[in-house]
Amino acid sequence: MGVTEMNKLDEMQLSVLTEIGNIGSGNAATALATLLNTFVDIEIPNIHLLDFEDVSQYLGGPDNFALGLTITLEGDIQGMMLQIIQKEFAEKLINTFYEKEISTLHDITEMDLSVVREMGNITTAAYINSIAQMTSTFINITPPEDHIDTIGNILSIPSNKFTSLGKKVLFIDESFCISGTQIKGSMILILEYSSMNTLFQKLGLPV
Repeated sequence: MGVTEMNKLDEMQLSVLTEIGNIGSGNAATALATLLNTFVDIEIPNIHLLDFEDVSQYLGGPDNFALGLTITLEGDIQGMMLQIIQKEFAEKLINTFYEKEISTLHDITEMDLSVVREMGNITTAAYINSIAQMTSTFINITPPEDHIDTIGNILSIPSNKFTSLGKKVLFIDESFCISGTQIKGSMILILEYSSMNTLFQKLGLPV
């Protein structure tokens, strides 16, 4: 019958999703350290299976402004990853390459966004490569698209693109330490139901 509602996943399936989040976070931290040419440490991420409406509360509420990166997954696994970047993370990232004070996200220019998109492309690829290697699947990712908008509007993007998404998403709450500065980040994995079934089948789990 397969997975039709993510809130009905059993303990083993949820454990697999959590492990994917842990491995992906570690690989993303390594990739980020290479990009920034500095030491990046990461705490064990908090991983939750959340309703869409609950995700916004974890990110400061639907009216909170943030920089969102959307990356579409194509191939054997289809869906989207959202990377939510708060001002402090964007400022730390940009200042690794050149000095710039960012009072609000509206201070971010196209040149700044090119730095952020490159980071998003590298860290998302680290996550997706983890999934592809664990499941022996082919997954392609599209270039990141940036959105400086409210959390509510950013979270509406996946549902406007896909028709078979459920109400649940995998929310990965990360805490990085970059050159002694603590930075928060959030990754959100949204898969189509058929891709969720493919993932579990490739891992030898019943669906």
